[in-house]
Amino acid sequence: MVRDFMALAGSSILHRRIRSWLTVIGVFIGITAVVALISIGLGLERTVNDEVAKLFGVDTFLLAPRQRSNSGRSNGLAQYMLDLEWLRTVDGVATAAAVRQRTAFVEGQAGPDGRVTQGFLPVLGLSPELVTSFPAFIGSLELEPGGRLFGEDETLVAVLGKDVATRLHVEVGETIVIAGDGDKPELTLTVIGIVAPTAEPSQQGFTSGISPSGDTIYVPYGTMDLLWGPANDVLTTLVRTEPGRDVDEVAARVQAELRARGSEVTAVTYSDISSAIGTVTSTVSAFLAGIAGISLLVGGVGVMNTMYTSVLERTKEIGIMKAVGAKNSHILSIFLIESGLMGLVGGIVGTLLGLGVSSLASAVIGRIFDVRVAVVVSPSLIVATLAGAFALGAVAGLWPAWRAAKLPVVDALRYE
Repeated sequence: MVRDFMALAGSSILHRRIRSWLTVIGVFIGITAVVALISIGLGLERTVNDEVAKLFGVDTFLLAPRQRSNSGRSNGLAQYMLDLEWLRTVDGVATAAAVRQRTAFVEGQAGPDGRVTQGFLPVLGLSPELVTSFPAFIGSLELEPGGRLFGEDETLVAVLGKDVATRLHVEVGETIVIAGDGDKPELTLTVIGIVAPTAEPSQQGFTSGISPSGDTIYVPYGTMDLLWGPANDVLTTLVRTEPGRDVDEVAARVQAELRARGSEVTAVTYSDISSAIGTVTSTVSAFLAGIAGISLLVGGVGVMNTMYTSVLERTKEIGIMKAVGAKNSHILSIFLIESGLMGLVGGIVGTLLGLGVSSLASAVIGRIFDVRVAVVVSPSLIVATLAGAFALGAVAGLWPAWRAAKLPVVDALRYE
């Protein structure tokens, strides 16, 4: 019986092709917008998650300064205390690397006028493990020819940003002098590398966020101990867990222990970042899809109008069907299936167009921002869209179908 109802509904749609297609247009425009926006949102979420995974790793967590909002303001970069050697001995921790920052009095070489250049400059202490165990954190940091990064056992060496090297009149192989705390001796460091300038500072890994101008001195983490003693000036720490260990459990344990030691830190895992990204992208996608969904209401009104007209035109046909034994439920089903089919056709066309629009938008975004944006074709999204389109059509046609089912047989037969 259902097959017969669908055949009747389909023949009615084909009999009024122009009107049916005009009605379908109103549906698939809304479906196209919704599918495109949701698909783009899913693609952006996957792209960001993939990039975070490359940098972060699912077996890695970050120790960041705990945000405190007593005054609602923060002066400078937040820092915290950390015993890096202790951290490396914690059960479940495979390796750890940290970044420290200070401002130091630095003395370079004599300039063309014979005067030695001096000044206060930012100094970053980097764990060698950042290069060996967390290369993605360094990014595409490149040095000028003849330069290199420092190794694990080196202390009296430095890598300079291009700007600071120029200001201090220093080349690779020459030395600079850095003064630490008052009770610490000045250190003479040999320059072993100079950061090559790039057209896009964001490609320089962590330096893009800390020193986009290259006006920074990079030294081994151990050198910071010689200049300023135990670390109470850590900016960030990366920790990789041992294979098979629960990252969230190890991170929570390290965070609790460090807070007990007086360090105001927060452990951030990949799942934390992924969850935050998913919340943001889902909220934005849902908001935009909700706005686009307004056009679906317009499409639904179009379906209702078409079905109402169809009922008027087929009043005598409805009377004949009832006269030969058709029940009210049969009439109701025929018109609901007809309106649902129009919604389904609009859903199919709109889904295909929406996926095409999202692919085009991803390509445009990737070209403009020089990133590869994933194109997500979610089976659940397609199924939900088609089901929703059919339901939209059926609901929009409910009142005309109910009106058709309630027509008295005699009145319907006499209708001209």
